[in-house]
Amino acid sequence: MYPEGDPASMPVQEILYWQTCTMKMMYKSIAQVIEEEGLENHPTDYLAFFCIGVRGDEIPDDLAEPESEVEMNLREKNRFPIYVHSKMLIADDEYIIVGSANINQRSMSGRRDTEMAVGCYQPNFLYQDDTLPRGDVAAFRKSLWVEHMGGAV
Repeated sequence: MYPEGDPASMPVQEILYWQTCTMKMMYKSIAQVIEEEGLENHPTDYLAFFCIGVRGDEIPDDLAEPESEVEMNLREKNRFPIYVHSKMLIADDEYIIVGSANINQRSMSGRRDTEMAVGCYQPNFLYQDDTLPRGDVAAFRKSLWVEHMGGAV
């Protein structure tokens, strides 16, 4: 959850602030449903945030002492978070690409940036004779709409 750049800079602090707000909102939404359903569960049973890590060569001297078991474990394993930026494109309900790769030559050529993406194509589920697409790509797009905009599609 650490963006690139100087952690003390205003732009990075702004990113961290909005990331925190988003995570709190997500946990609050889940807690509300748990309460409405009368469950004994905790929001972290359903939602967790993880940072992919990279090994550091040495631990800086000016780091604060770890305050939790998780922080201690990360320090002992000499792991530090890295930043992952992902995106998705759905085209005509027949093709979907999801991953870190940008949809351009620099990312897709495989010779410049280190990127990863998966693409899925469903040519048998196209618009035909005024029928709507019915494949998994269309179903996934509709589920995203429901998740982000509410209601049924």
